[in-house]
Formats: sequence, C-alpha cells, structure tokens
Amino acid sequence: MSKIHSVWLFMRRHKYFITFILIALIVGVVDEDSFLNRHPRRVRIDVLRQEIANYKRQYDEADSKIRELESNPRAVEKIARERYFMKRSNEDVFVFAGEQEEE
Repeated sequence: MSKIHSVWLFMRRHKYFITFILIALIVGVVDEDSFLNRHPRRVRIDVLRQEIANYKRQYDEADSKIRELESNPRAVEKIARERYFMKRSNEDVFVFAGEQEEE
C-alpha cells in the first residue's frame, strides 16, 4: 500500500508537470497534426511549390512564344523552315542528320 500511496503523493505534487508532459506527448507524437507528421508535409509542400514555379516558368515561355508567333510572321516562317523543313517554291532544302535538334 505504501508504493501506491507514494505514487499518489508524487502525482499530486507534480500534477502540472505530468499534465504538461502528457499534452506534449499527445501533440508531439500521437496527434494527427503532430510534429512528426508536419516535417514530411512541409517537405512535400516545398516540392510542390518548386513544381508550381517550374510550370509557371514553362507557361510564361510558351505564352511569349505564342505572342511572338501571333505578332511576327517571320517567326512563323522560321519555325516552319527549322522544324518542318518547309521551303519556298524556288529553294532547295538540305537536311544534315547530325544537326537536327531532338525534342
């Protein structure tokens, strides 16, 4: 009976400390939004933000190319000649296999 009594006295004396430790364990380890679960989520958020920035950059590049094609007929001709090997009626086109750009 004395062990139970001594444990009870210890708990009564340090009830705030024990309560603080229990809450810290629940928040830090057991809870769904615990500190252990937050780190992988933050890493995932950082990866997704980098992907968003990459896609935004690609979108801006494609948008600028589209605007150039809409406003500049020489750009359309350049792409038609380089990618699709189109030519005018009085020209000859020579294609060198080593110089083609792979996509």
